[in-house]
Amino acid sequence: MPPFSLSHLTKSTLVMDYQIISSTEALQAYCSQLVDGPLFVDTEFVRTRSFYPKLGLFQVFDGQQLALVDPLGVGDMSPLWQRLLSAPQPVVLYAASEDLEVILHQAGALPSKLHDAQLAAAFTGHGMSVGFNAMTQALLQVTLAKEQARTDWLARPLTPEQLMYAAADVHYLQPLYEQLMSQVNALGRLAWFEEECQELMARKQERGDPAQAYREVGNAWLLGSKQLAVLQRLATWREEEARRRDLALNFVVKETHLFAVAQQLPTQLRQLEGLGLLPSEIRTHGRTLLRLVQEAVQSDPASWPARLQRLVDHPHYKRELKRIKAKVEQVALAQQLPAEFIASKKIIHQYLTWLWLLNDDERAQSTPRILRGWRQQLLGSLAE
Repeated sequence: MPPFSLSHLTKSTLVMDYQIISSTEALQAYCSQLVDGPLFVDTEFVRTRSFYPKLGLFQVFDGQQLALVDPLGVGDMSPLWQRLLSAPQPVVLYAASEDLEVILHQAGALPSKLHDAQLAAAFTGHGMSVGFNAMTQALLQVTLAKEQARTDWLARPLTPEQLMYAAADVHYLQPLYEQLMSQVNALGRLAWFEEECQELMARKQERGDPAQAYREVGNAWLLGSKQLAVLQRLATWREEEARRRDLALNFVVKETHLFAVAQQLPTQLRQLEGLGLLPSEIRTHGRTLLRLVQEAVQSDPASWPARLQRLVDHPHYKRELKRIKAKVEQVALAQQLPAEFIASKKIIHQYLTWLWLLNDDERAQSTPRILRGWRQQLLGSLAE
């Protein structure tokens, strides 16, 4: 298919030329012609009922050639993955978190070097988690269309408006990135920025342990040790079932229903209905749930998890949270950085959990983010 020339997407006078790639041969040819430099990429995906994101479109721009790669038409995406994973130059994304999940699932690995332009925006004083459209308006005076944001990217054919929307995300990423990186370098924060990008990739590659999934169930702290042993088995099973079937967790069994089963310890199918489980959940998984309950109840009590502790119940929680937040805000003001970026409540909670709820051996195996790298450099010791 010949390139499209599109000039009506934004208020900008720039013209976008792109090609649609829908065969392995065309993808191989495109990847072989990519110039040696940063690759600007984006993904469009659907994730409504599935555990893993389903890729609908992959946008690539090397500064000269812009391609919209159709994974539904391309039989073998490996030429693209090989290029992304082996390139010495950075792969540039904006708000990369979910895109990295797509790439990791599809390619089995992540790029060797990532630059997330949204992180660059944070390091240069533009705010925390600023949207792409807001940044193009601020730095490029370009307003992007939003009408296609909720597109079903697995539907075919895609309309010219949908394709135009997708192309714009990488077309304008290049000049936006170049301006932001100029500011990052001028502030002397390139090392901080690259450290944070590497940290983001490291977190994305951490595969959660299904045996620990019970800790994420709401109100699990209310349960006793026996009930937690049941919840642990149920949550582990649900996590593994969701991955195996590529089904969102709550489409296996809803979290609230999992908690109710662990709390009430039913022994009969009719009791599951009384706990509010859906007929489809009972029909498909009812006997499995009852079996897991009995296995946990009959297991050695010495193997049952200890009751979960909450940070908010620690006697010094409020005082320490207030003290650390005050220190973060002072440093943020001096550095002209968002306080949430330096240490969000989640990051502070990670530190307090490490400090108060882990034993010496567990603390020796990990260091919280607030005590590493550029954050530690800015904040120093958090001890009073």
